[in-house]
Amino acid sequence: MSDQPATQGRVEETHQQRLDVEGMRAIAIGTVLAFHAGLPWFAGGFVGVDVFFVLSGFLITGLLARELTRSGRVRLGRFWARRARRLLPASALVLLFSTAVTWFALPLTQRGAFGGDIVSAALYVVNWRLADRSVDYLAEDVGASPVQHFWSLAVEEQFYLVWPVLLLLMALLVRKRVLRGAFLVLALVALVSFAWAVHLSRTDPAPAFFVSTTRAWELAVGGLLALAAPKVHRVPAVARAALGWAGLLSVGYAALAFDGSTTWPGVATLVPVLGTAAMLASGVVPTRGGPGALLSLKPLVWLGGLSYSLYLWHWPVLVAGEALIDGFSIRHGVVLTLLSVVPAWLSLRYVENPIRFGARFRPDVRSLQLGAVLTSVGVALGLVLVLAPGVSGLERATPQQAQGARALLDPSAEASDPADQRRLDRVRPLPQDASDDRPAFYDEKPECQVAADDDDVEVCAWGDTDADRTVVIVGDSKIGQWQPVLADIASDEGWRLLQITKSACTFTDSYLSTGGEADRSCRTWGQEALRTIEGLDPDLVLTSGGRNTALADVASKRASQDAMVDGLTSIWGRLTDRGIPVAVLLDNPRPSTIPVYECVAENVDDLRSCSFDLDEGRSGSGAPAQQEAAARAGVGVVDLTDVVCPDGQRCPAVIGDVLVYRQGTHLTVTFVRSAREQLERALSAVGDGSFGRR
Repeated sequence: MSDQPATQGRVEETHQQRLDVEGMRAIAIGTVLAFHAGLPWFAGGFVGVDVFFVLSGFLITGLLARELTRSGRVRLGRFWARRARRLLPASALVLLFSTAVTWFALPLTQRGAFGGDIVSAALYVVNWRLADRSVDYLAEDVGASPVQHFWSLAVEEQFYLVWPVLLLLMALLVRKRVLRGAFLVLALVALVSFAWAVHLSRTDPAPAFFVSTTRAWELAVGGLLALAAPKVHRVPAVARAALGWAGLLSVGYAALAFDGSTTWPGVATLVPVLGTAAMLASGVVPTRGGPGALLSLKPLVWLGGLSYSLYLWHWPVLVAGEALIDGFSIRHGVVLTLLSVVPAWLSLRYVENPIRFGARFRPDVRSLQLGAVLTSVGVALGLVLVLAPGVSGLERATPQQAQGARALLDPSAEASDPADQRRLDRVRPLPQDASDDRPAFYDEKPECQVAADDDDVEVCAWGDTDADRTVVIVGDSKIGQWQPVLADIASDEGWRLLQITKSACTFTDSYLSTGGEADRSCRTWGQEALRTIEGLDPDLVLTSGGRNTALADVASKRASQDAMVDGLTSIWGRLTDRGIPVAVLLDNPRPSTIPVYECVAENVDDLRSCSFDLDEGRSGSGAPAQQEAAARAGVGVVDLTDVVCPDGQRCPAVIGDVLVYRQGTHLTVTFVRSAREQLERALSAVGDGSFGRR
């Protein structure tokens, strides 16, 4: 995974090769492979990446420090040329394989997303792309990317680009004390980055895992040790040996004891990071009684030499296997992980080493040219996927052809059942575009839907913003999906539409469950939203949500529908007690085939296989709790179930040449807009006829 010396006695750099470092790489790659294969004993195997980060920081900083000591400068061209020879041939080959996996094994609808990932991986910025996607509530349908593992390589590459430049600048400015200056800079980076990692891993854990700013301190720890290596000689041998064993045990403990619930990369990350630093420090001078002899065993050295190639190859092999094997299990994961040794070894033997050690690419200019070509190849491969044609034989329906829910109003269509449709020739949106067929505010005003981990209340105005009459929509993305057509109705009928929404947060007095724990952020937001609505004193509150269960209180551990009903009844009652009318727009049935658009893409000749049972879909949605709470609270009910599932038994994937579902269980904007007439009738029926009248 990190830039590493070759095995079989060939050493690229001029310093002595440390065989124990190869053993540390073997431990790192072993824990990562065990974790990705699904072995339950290695739930913390992700710490192997942290081991790699420390090793990379140590080796690269040591290399640069030796060059500064010898010549007083850093030759950036030579440094980057070595990195290009070492890293890019193998990564380009794996990007080619990942492109083939995406094309032949993964859903057609994922090609665009994974093509973008491959472009980002080739440019070594994929960690930032994954960080962005990790907090995108609308990206939940995107599966495991075949190049997801490139995120850690991207972090290292960014380090390789920035750190030598900083050292060069310090060499020009400080000259005689450049290494002392480098130590101070790295120490500052380590402190700031660690503090940020602890903060962000608690407040926004999903992107914190990927971004370079939360990982820089791990590379800096390795760099600090490399600069302080001469001081390590003074430590007594007994202490160094004990330090090495303590470090090895720390890494092993982290791999076995930590799991997905561990806050990462937070304070707990110190265990494998400092453990790796301790092992490295122990081996700065060969130490009798330390772990160096164990780490230098030939099998470990061989595996360590293969670690970069093995890290690259194992993940796309696993992704392909999971896509192609029904009932994928741990056994399959283990077998495929072991088999990935074959392409990894072939890659090392016939691609990486010949380019790395061959005379043809020894000149730095040629190495840099090779790097540019290989990077361009990776970008081109990704663009092929991004620009790939859609489903063969399936055309995009024109706006005139795409009737959607309007087709249900045509008396001549009463005898036809959308759930019985077999062949699909045209549809809008196309399956590969379904995820983008969403309300415009997600892109134009993303702040209008508060993030899941934020409890601030944001009020966005739509429709006739100067109108005297006001309707408030409040809840999660299930009410947000109706915002476009509600805004259209409000504009046409002279109402002001105010949006108060938060991702994955039903507007309720009870607590939602997040991993078995009470979601305090959602409850705080809900209470503040209630006070905001009371202050607005609107003419109508329209709400919806996708959750059917909740926790009765913060101490509860088991979510139930009764708790959700109690919470909805309570919060709606507080509004109606103040004379504010409330109506609930029942949540649409939840598809059993998720994502629906992928099913459509794969079954254009048998569309019936993408329909699902209405009763099953309704039971999995928020509708049952909403309907019971509405009866208890005496609030209006807007029920469009017969529009989404017109035959009363099954819910089709396509109605009137319009794709019904997009991301997750959400409706496409095209379908929502097509249901305007039915929505207006239902809204008018629950009130006094003033909103949604026709």
